[in-house]
Amino acid sequence: MSRNADRLRQLFVDLDRLDFAAVADHCTGDCVYEDVPFDAATAVGPEAIRAKLELGLGTLERIPTTIHELIEDGDTLMVERTEVWHHRTGERATLKVAAVFKFRDGKIALWRDYWDAKTLFAQQPAHWLPDIPRS
Repeated sequence: MSRNADRLRQLFVDLDRLDFAAVADHCTGDCVYEDVPFDAATAVGPEAIRAKLELGLGTLERIPTTIHELIEDGDTLMVERTEVWHHRTGERATLKVAAVFKFRDGKIALWRDYWDAKTLFAQQPAHWLPDIPRS
């Protein structure tokens, strides 16, 4: 396993622990994190990435991630994964995600997640990001 793959696996361990500062530390100073369904939610830089994660995931109890496929070509990794969002109020949401990660000097410079918003929002409790339309 490469250094980049090791870092990526550690990012998901840190994410499961909801340690958003540790997740952001895996990123370059100019890292771009995109959720493809929502261009407006793009975050640039570790502090913006930490804040984005805190906003979307900060109310969770944990978010374990299972990596199904990890393909590596130089400094580009593609990952197919399943996340299980554990809400503190007991609800669970399962989301399949495909992602592209580009590394520079051992850190993530691009993080692009592809997922289906309708699938995710249909499983979320009403108290999770209540201002986002669910349909």
